[in-house]
Order: sequence, then structure tokens, then C-alpha cells
Amino acid sequence: MESTNPFGRFLLSVAYAVALAACSGPQTKDFAVFANAGHGFVEQAPHVYDYAFVQEVNADSAQLMADRQLAITLNTSGRALEQTLIARDDLFRQRLDQFNIMKKHALFLRGYFIALGTLASDAQAAQAGQAADNFAMQLGSLAPAINNITIKDTPISGLFKPITQLGVSALQNKFLKEHLEQHGATVWNAIGLQREMFVELRKLERDEESKIWRQREKVELAKPIADLQTTLPPSWGQQRLALLTISSSETPITAAIEAAEGLQQNLQSLSHNQSGAIDQLERSIMWIDALLNAIETSKRGVKQ
Repeated sequence: MESTNPFGRFLLSVAYAVALAACSGPQTKDFAVFANAGHGFVEQAPHVYDYAFVQEVNADSAQLMADRQLAITLNTSGRALEQTLIARDDLFRQRLDQFNIMKKHALFLRGYFIALGTLASDAQAAQAGQAADNFAMQLGSLAPAINNITIKDTPISGLFKPITQLGVSALQNKFLKEHLEQHGATVWNAIGLQREMFVELRKLERDEESKIWRQREKVELAKPIADLQTTLPPSWGQQRLALLTISSSETPITAAIEAAEGLQQNLQSLSHNQSGAIDQLERSIMWIDALLNAIETSKRGVKQ
């Protein structure tokens, strides 16, 4: 029976392409597999940025509401809350601008992977090579704007070390070989910029997770044990153990980081005609699957 899940159909098509490529070893057709996997990754990248924005704003709103309740309890002025809100909203509007740049970058990457897939299939290689060249140059043109992005006083440019050249082994498709020699480094760097942005967003996500943990510790554990006028709940010890053993779960951001790392490794391995490139492609596809599942899980969580 044919799958009605678009994510399932994507994975089946990529898995089939991997199976075909595995029969012939790392050749030009393997780049079509790489392009297919890359296309799946950048198709979901904008959703990862949407997820990150929603999570950050919701966490900040919860903190502001808690601070407001504390101000009421302490009978203090709400002026500081107003100033904090204005400052935070300015930051979030700036964050939206940053995310829009990254989404535009992902859109260029999407067009690039489509062109690369055509180029690697040997169909209209000359025209596809020119299209891939054009998208690679557009990606390069966005690099300065992305390097200026700052997350919590950390510029992306200070985290990412671009390469200047990607070594390319002999390939039967001369148009593909020429393209990779000229623009392979640009594409590797473009994937790396997406990865570094996701890494910084994951740090923000961890900070928010830590704040939520501390808030739960305060309400569920610290407040009951400090109140000597009431009986401690019988489940207090179990609640403490459960809270202390919470592990960090897979999120769209962590999956996106792993997928980007896999794509970078794949590109470098295939360009050098190294053994194990197909295995790395399979691992990358696994992480793209995790990315898709994580995004779907986050959507269901929002709906609930």
C-alpha cells in the first residue's frame, strides 16, 4: 500500500536512491542521493526557525507573567515590567529579521539542491551546472548578512570557520566536477552557517529548559519542604527523583544540527571519493527523519 504520509514518501524515495547508489560505489549518481537528502533538510529548515521563535516567545511570556505575579505579591511598581516587555519585544523583532535571512538562505539552498540533483543525474548537465552555479553565488552573497547575526552577544562569524576550497576527486561528469571545484566550498560553508545558527538556538533552548526546571523545583519541591506548617506530600520524594532524572529530549533544533553535520560530512566524503560515503548518507537521512518526526511532535504539542 502506498504511504499517504509525505514525510514517509520522502524517506522511501531517498532510501531507494541510496540502495541504487550503494551498488555502484561513490560516483556521480551518489551526488543525486546527497542532493535529495539536502533538499529534504532545507524544506524543513524554515519550520525549525518557526518552532524556535514560538518556543522562545512563549517561555519569555511565561517569565513575564511570573514576574508580574511576584510584583503584585511584593506590592512593587510595574514600570520595570513594562520596560522589560518593550526591550524583549525589540529583541524578538530583531530575531524575526534574522530568521527571515536564514529562511531566504534555506530557499537558495533548496534551489541549489534541486539543480545539483539534475546535474548529478547527467540530464541537461550543462544547463543544470549553470543553475547550480547561480544558486551557489546567491548563497555566497548572503554570507555577510548571516555573519552579522548575533545571538546573545555571540556573532555567527566568530563561531564558524569557512573553508576556501573543497578537494574533488575524478568524476565522470565533467560538469559536476567543474562545479564542485568552483563552488563546493561555498555550499559546504552554506550548510555550516545553517548548522551554526541552529547550534546557537539550541543553547537558547537549553537555557529555557533550565529556567523551567528551576521553576518546577521551586514550586514542586522547595516550597513544600520549606513550609513547616503543613504536612509534606507523601509523593514528594518520588517527585524529586522524577525531576532530577529528566533527560533532554530530541527537538527539531537538535535534529537539524545532526542533519546539517551529516550533509557536510557527506559532501566532503563524496567529493573525495572516500569509502563509507554511502553509510554517512544513510546516517544523514536517519537524522532528517528525526528532524521531520520532531517537527511533527512539536506541532501536536502546540495543538494540545
